[in-house]
Amino acid sequence: MGIHLLKSEEPDNLPKAGKNINPKDNHISFQCENMAIVERRLKEMKIDYVKSRVEEGGINVDQLFFHDPDGSMIEICNCDVLPVVPLAGDAVRIRSCTSTVNCNFHQQQIQQEPQINPQSCLSDSIHAKEDFLHFAS
Repeated sequence: MGIHLLKSEEPDNLPKAGKNINPKDNHISFQCENMAIVERRLKEMKIDYVKSRVEEGGINVDQLFFHDPDGSMIEICNCDVLPVVPLAGDAVRIRSCTSTVNCNFHQQQIQQEPQINPQSCLSDSIHAKEDFLHFAS
């Protein structure tokens, strides 16, 4: 897989995303080492963004959400603060949950074939705080 990063020679002429920034909307996420640097760059580039925090197992994960020039939602997070949990071979099955609003992938140990319920896609151990902070340029 490759990622291509392009910089416009005329950024003021790029179309605006036009959508509200909703952290629960479909998006792609990237992990970064320094959230402060990313946030500073977003401000310097006058890109609107939403700042959020989720808690998982007593660990806070910071998130920044914004749209790329094509209107796709991007999340930048410091997910490296979460512990890495090794998985055991055949005891783990990857289950995907999709909806028009959210797409989350999580892994689950199975004793029997699980029922897939689109309403339960989010892990019970993740508690999203609803007080998102919106920053406009």
